[in-house]
Amino acid sequence: MTIGLGFIGVGNHGRHHLHEFSRLPGCAPRLVCDLEPKHVELAQRDFPGVGAADAATLAADPQIDAVVICTPAESHRTLVELALSHGKHVLVEKPLAHEPADARAIADLAAAHPDRVVMVGHCERFDRAYLDARRAVDDGEVGTPRFISASRLSPLHLNSREWHLGPLDTAVHDIDLMLWLMGDRPVSVSARAAERSAGAGWDHVSYDIRFASGALAQGHIGWVDFRDSYPLAQNAHPRLFLDGTGGSLTVNLWSRPVAVHNNQANRYFWPDDVLLGYGGYGTVITATDTAFLRAIAIGGPSPMPAADAAAALEVAHAAWQSARTDGRPISL
Repeated sequence: MTIGLGFIGVGNHGRHHLHEFSRLPGCAPRLVCDLEPKHVELAQRDFPGVGAADAATLAADPQIDAVVICTPAESHRTLVELALSHGKHVLVEKPLAHEPADARAIADLAAAHPDRVVMVGHCERFDRAYLDARRAVDDGEVGTPRFISASRLSPLHLNSREWHLGPLDTAVHDIDLMLWLMGDRPVSVSARAAERSAGAGWDHVSYDIRFASGALAQGHIGWVDFRDSYPLAQNAHPRLFLDGTGGSLTVNLWSRPVAVHNNQANRYFWPDDVLLGYGGYGTVITATDTAFLRAIAIGGPSPMPAADAAAALEVAHAAWQSARTDGRPISL
């Protein structure tokens, strides 16, 4: 069976997915859609044989089995509903929505269509380093997780005025990873933010997440100007630390090792793939898209459920609310 694919949104990130799917066996990109004609033109130039249609026509086309949605987050709910109404599988980029209510609505739509794969493109879940970290947690190498921290710096040109939650739109990566690794229910969030220049928007946000068990997560997300700070840029890749009742682990995506420490041994391993590739994403996008195709082929489940993405967005939105009030805790 060849899975026919339609792409709604073929700008920057949509083109990454189009490129990767065009290289993967078992599928065929067939139609693209974008409100910007230039994006459609470039997609058809670079991927000959791909047709163009508006979103409604694409979703209704019988040659399309699955729809890849890479549009602004505020449009995701409408487009996911459109695709599911025509019986299509869906891969939708993160953040899942702008508002938690819309994200929960998408999760409810996914639950109402159990025979369709609805997957959210939280690509870092498919990075080998984080998969190895999750395996170490599942195997009991660190005992019960009690504390986790994550930090990430991104290029300054991603100006906060262009993002609904400022830097916290990017923090959904780390929030999702921390929730996934902790396996616990978040109950409250507090956060504080700082801006480099008055009135320019937040550049840094630090946030704390309290879990139902009493465990704690701490995160930092920030934007820095790498052009004048190359040594800083070398240390700006995501880092994660988890401490449990029986050991701890770290992930550093600059040097690519995963380290697990407990009273039995110190273990280090290096995933054999790389983070960067086509367009700066490479194998994590390949792994994400491969997981989507595999889930369709075997009849599910979703490798990255909408409910998980909605939970991460709810935490990010609560952190945004807290930061606006200088750290007032927000209950979830």
